[in-house]
Amino acid sequence: MSRFLTASTILGLTGLLVAMFAALSGALPLLIAIGFSMLALGFTGAVIGAAASLGRAWEAAR
Repeated sequence: MSRFLTASTILGLTGLLVAMFAALSGALPLLIAIGFSMLALGFTGAVIGAAASLGRAWEAAR
């Protein structure tokens, strides 16, 4: 796994935890929104990183 993919996955999972715990504790809606935005950024980065890794693997297989 590349560093970018690892960092994106960690960001996404941290955002998921922040959003879930904030929603369960009845925290500020801003904190829930921050968690969901972290989740979305992490997911997007992980998808881009996975596509880049797949492209490198595709070229190496040729």
